[in-house]
Amino acid sequence: MRIRLDISKNLKDQFIAGFKLELKGDVYPMNPSLGEGGHMKVLDFPGELEFYHFGSTRFKEPIEMTSVNPATTDWFIIHINLSMVKQEKKVGERLIHFQKYLPIGTLLYGPNLEIFTLIPQDVNSEVTTIRFSRRFLECYFENAGSVIDFDKPLSYEDLDADLESLLFKALQAMNDRLACHALILKFLQNYFRKLKQHEHTEKLEKIHPEDVQSLFKAAKMLRDPLASDIPNLKKLAAMANMGGTKFKTLFKQVFGKPPMEYRNRVRMEFAREEIQIKGRTPSELSHELGYAHPSNFTTAYKKFFGQLPSAKT
Repeated sequence: MRIRLDISKNLKDQFIAGFKLELKGDVYPMNPSLGEGGHMKVLDFPGELEFYHFGSTRFKEPIEMTSVNPATTDWFIIHINLSMVKQEKKVGERLIHFQKYLPIGTLLYGPNLEIFTLIPQDVNSEVTTIRFSRRFLECYFENAGSVIDFDKPLSYEDLDADLESLLFKALQAMNDRLACHALILKFLQNYFRKLKQHEHTEKLEKIHPEDVQSLFKAAKMLRDPLASDIPNLKKLAAMANMGGTKFKTLFKQVFGKPPMEYRNRVRMEFAREEIQIKGRTPSELSHELGYAHPSNFTTAYKKFFGQLPSAKT
């Protein structure tokens, strides 16, 4: 089954038409001829902000979905796959397995985008989408361009523990519009804070689909915070079938940081989660992360976060 979505136009109407949905109560149950279980639930909030949840559905046939966003768009979506399975995305004739090499994360769809998603049959699929306008950003930020690179069609960001917690709380609160709205705004506040950590790229290079897959493959080598045998830049570039300069340029464009700075971010965010959520001590982590002395870890932590590991927030 093929569905084409224009992100700049009303998504709810397009989903209703594409999946042949009918409203029952406050949800749109999945058409039983297409899939088993699942539903679509949509909340519209003030200020051009929309929240969609597509409950776990087992489709009876593959769903081929093409999402487009014109260059002149005022709309963006954050797409989050919660189904714990990879999704195939195709640009041109090349398939990219976005979640084969990375954990579940977020994809920000921006302007001048055309991307293909394949949802396989007989696999439980669950997705949530947040749609917002440029005017929404301008309501909250004096310089909205400092939050989102308006020229970038696609950005990846991790779904860390804080974002994941807020997202699932929002999903649980969808029957309480005010509570859900507050949680989505908090989610976006944290999400935009993470996006602002991405270093700005003066000149965006065109990234071919095979380059994206190669970058994700190389990034996998940087994502284990406890690994000690990290390849150097030359080896990472070779893994991505790129020269060193091209690899560093494209890696920064996709992940928002040069490779080794991205690696440091993975380690520091892992450490913060272990300390704040799991109650582990800096001394325990300093050994696991390979620091010669706990004081060295404390110094690195403070340099990255601007506060000591013992800080409460």
